[in-house]
Amino acid sequence: MNYLTKNIKSTANIFLLIGLLLFTLSSCTKKTIDTLKPQPDPVVSKPDSIGYTTTFAGSGGYGYADGKSDKATFNNPNGLAIDSKGNLYVTDQANNMIRKVSLNGTVTTLAGNPVAGHSDGKGTAASFDNPFGIAIDASDNIFVADLGNNLIRKITADGAVTTWAGSGKIGFDNGVGTGASFNGITGLAFDHNGNLYVTDNHNLIRKITPDRKVTTISGIVYNTGPGFANDTGLNANFRLPYGMVADAANNIYIVDSYNNMIRKMTPDIVVTTLAGQLQPGNALGTGDSAQFNHSSCIAIDTKGNLYVTDTDNNALKKITPAGQVTLLAGDGSTGNKDGENAKASFNRIRGIAISANGTIYVTDQQNNKIRRIISKP
Repeated sequence: MNYLTKNIKSTANIFLLIGLLLFTLSSCTKKTIDTLKPQPDPVVSKPDSIGYTTTFAGSGGYGYADGKSDKATFNNPNGLAIDSKGNLYVTDQANNMIRKVSLNGTVTTLAGNPVAGHSDGKGTAASFDNPFGIAIDASDNIFVADLGNNLIRKITADGAVTTWAGSGKIGFDNGVGTGASFNGITGLAFDHNGNLYVTDNHNLIRKITPDRKVTTISGIVYNTGPGFANDTGLNANFRLPYGMVADAANNIYIVDSYNNMIRKMTPDIVVTTLAGQLQPGNALGTGDSAQFNHSSCIAIDTKGNLYVTDTDNNALKKITPAGQVTLLAGDGSTGNKDGENAKASFNRIRGIAISANGTIYVTDQQNNKIRRIISKP
């Protein structure tokens, strides 16, 4: 562990900071959708059968104003998750806040304030430092990857914030609760046994059991370069993994962002590649014939289809269980246009969550909006 700690104070930290500043990724994750009870979504003014993208919350301006959908403001909204009632929770990264978006689009601040910090407390008395990924457990408790503090924070439904895992020190120590250390937490995802999976941005996948025991289960620390290998456990490689999601069989799907791949990890920690290739691009296809470009987050529907925010392509893509990749929304340009899915545009599409009836929500980070996507049946 001394060897790792020395390395992360040098080249690795530089690599991480450059990667995060250039990419300022979300990770982001969500509750697996088959645990949610169906909830109605607000009426959409366009016909669902065509498939439309609309603005669900956010005026587009920078700020942290609460209020109705078109009056509320965000500042680089990032991770996105949905609770059992259909409420959305957003890591409002540059505001250091966790925001709640109700079914009718009303935005309130659940926890945090604009001043970066690491204080536990309730509501705005608590503080965060660049909150990134977010996940919700079976009891609707909210877990946040507090990137700048190297902590995992737990938030109850009434906004009480506690530190759940991490010492706050940079490192890779396994341990229990605050006895463990992290280095750049970005993505979080729960499986159906209540285990929390963490993408530690120095190319590791960490697992936290319900009793808060932290272990490294896959990946190799690379301090100066990329890594890619399909293998088992600690022999598998990743390069800046971010968002994750679990399927009904507790397979974990990982956005391997800088390898431009979607990886699959079985409960036995066997890692394979479902789709994508090392070369970034925007090609559709099956398996390694498809391309991504620094994707961020991932979600799953009740049929096992995956949805990926392909950030540098400003596109939302769908992946079938067989690895077939198709375009769901986004024309590939940088913009802020609502309309038919194929003609809509985004500006740094990041977090993603799916409601029980299949409505997709994403964070449109540079537009400071939450967008809603109704896909074709």
